[in-house]
Amino acid sequence: MIVDVTSRDIIKPSSPTPNHLKTFKLSLLEQLGPTIFGPMVFFYSGNNRIKPAEQIQKLKQSLSETLTHFHPLAGRLKGNVSIDCNDSGVDFIEAQVDSPLSSLLQEPSSDSLQQLIPTSADSIETRTKLLLAQASFFECGSMAVGVCISHKFADATSIGLFMKTWAAISSRGSIETVGSPVFDTAKIFPPGNFSETSPAPVIEPEIKMNQTVSKRFIFDSSSIQSLQAKASSFEVNQPTRVEAVSALIWKTAVKATRTVSGTSKPSILANSASLRSRLSPPFTENTIGNLVSYFAAKAEEGINQTKLQTLVSEIRKAKQRFQENHVPKLVGNPNATEVICSYQKEAGDMIASGEFDFYIISSACRFGLYEIDFGWGKPVWVGIPSIRQKSIVTLLDTREAGGIEAWVNLNEQEMKLFEQDRELLQFVSPV
Repeated sequence: MIVDVTSRDIIKPSSPTPNHLKTFKLSLLEQLGPTIFGPMVFFYSGNNRIKPAEQIQKLKQSLSETLTHFHPLAGRLKGNVSIDCNDSGVDFIEAQVDSPLSSLLQEPSSDSLQQLIPTSADSIETRTKLLLAQASFFECGSMAVGVCISHKFADATSIGLFMKTWAAISSRGSIETVGSPVFDTAKIFPPGNFSETSPAPVIEPEIKMNQTVSKRFIFDSSSIQSLQAKASSFEVNQPTRVEAVSALIWKTAVKATRTVSGTSKPSILANSASLRSRLSPPFTENTIGNLVSYFAAKAEEGINQTKLQTLVSEIRKAKQRFQENHVPKLVGNPNATEVICSYQKEAGDMIASGEFDFYIISSACRFGLYEIDFGWGKPVWVGIPSIRQKSIVTLLDTREAGGIEAWVNLNEQEMKLFEQDRELLQFVSPV
């Protein structure tokens, strides 16, 4: 698949940002988060009623209007302290793809998705820019809308809210169905004592990137129901979809890693956790920010023989400990900075020690991504380009209700064993 960029433009807000909103302060969580883009790609079937030129015009105009509601996205980062909401605008790229969408959908790859976003997730542009967008047209008339939004401003939920707003303005000319975004994270998590010259944490790309393989595995609704039944126990009578799939992937990945390495270390699974509903009182649904933390489940050396029920139980207990012990320390605590930094340092030390097999699972399930309609239908597929870091897994919903697709990153030898695992293959659907 060859993607040819045909034009580049800068889209600015349709109305200038008021003077009292010119400076957007980052919250503590955003200051401590890595400087990296969160990429997503939305695929739409060809529409004979609307010509590509009209689609592009509608996307640009509605994006300009959307930026008046999400004014920080048109600004620029100032160190690790704030966003200068100076209306500099966002990059908008148009591109042509030399093949039909059906070719990509038959065998999607992370490399293909990377060509449909305007820059890489760890691009140097993350140091200043907040949003870039790309519209790519396939030779069949179908299109892909790819976005990269900075995690210095937004988590996956926030990216979904932005896309829903953009689509609502494009298709209906109004945000009534979505509601106005709320920017109040800095009130709950006041900024730490950083200067404008303080460097933000950066995700460094792996040196041997060609050794990391990213592959997609699909679990349909019926397979997940069977997996949930197998993973249920007295401790966790009704595992969630994400808990059941996470436990199976964790077990399979560890088996592969230990076979290749010939070692048997304890294993840790870090699970993404949104803070939105966990705080008291909870954030509103339309709160924009990077409101994500992680909780860690641990399994000892004998995971090869460990039942799924045990791993699900460990994930559930880790989630409960996180809710009971960590979350209450974050709000209204003058020492919140020390609490969060200590939490992150503990995780970093465990990774650096080399004493654990360490995996990270991030879930973008239940975000309503398949409802994003710009006026020419709902997406036929939504993809999240994988960051080429080993042992990272991303989960998101399938188009069919109840399913999950998982993008798994392992090295080449581990992936060969992972994708041939008999227990995994009982539940994975053919791609």
